[in-house]
Amino acid sequence: MPKKTAKKTAKKTTQTRTTRAGRPKGSGQFGCATKALRVPAHLEDEIQLFIRRKLKTEGKTAK
Repeated sequence: MPKKTAKKTAKKTTQTRTTRAGRPKGSGQFGCATKALRVPAHLEDEIQLFIRRKLKTEGKTAK
C-alpha cells in the first residue's frame, strides 16, 4: 500500500529592495562573464606571474 504524502505548497516569492543590486553583469574589465577560482595559497604568486606574462604577450596591460 503506497504511503500518503502531504502536499507541498509553493511559497510565494516577494521581490525585495536588494534584488538586482550592484553592477550589471558584463560591465567589468573584460566585458563578459567572469568566474572566481580557488587556488592553493602556495601557487598564488606563480599564477599571478603567469597571468601577467600572458597579458603582456597579448599586448594588454595588467593591473
